[in-house]
Amino acid sequence: MSELSNHQLRQELIPDPEGNLSDWERFAHTINGYAVMGDVAACAELANAGTASTLTELRCSLFFEARRDRHSGGFGLDEQLIRRLLREIKAKVLSGDLD
Repeated sequence: MSELSNHQLRQELIPDPEGNLSDWERFAHTINGYAVMGDVAACAELANAGTASTLTELRCSLFFEARRDRHSGGFGLDEQLIRRLLREIKAKVLSGDLD
């Protein structure tokens, strides 16, 4: 899946947070959180703080979790966090809150 703007997101593109998470990483890479946040450190700070509130911030946090999972060899996966981020992303897209 290529990069998508917030306005290009549709519900069917977002993995079901209650289902199989097999596509979550692919979806997470529809945004380059490092570029959007300015650099790796800023993206990490956002994700680690757990303060993401806008659609863009939620997507950047999900992106960082995908990178964390990859670089930890699968030992950094927080499934509950991934599901929460996906739920919040879906809710934002459904409500049209695309900031």
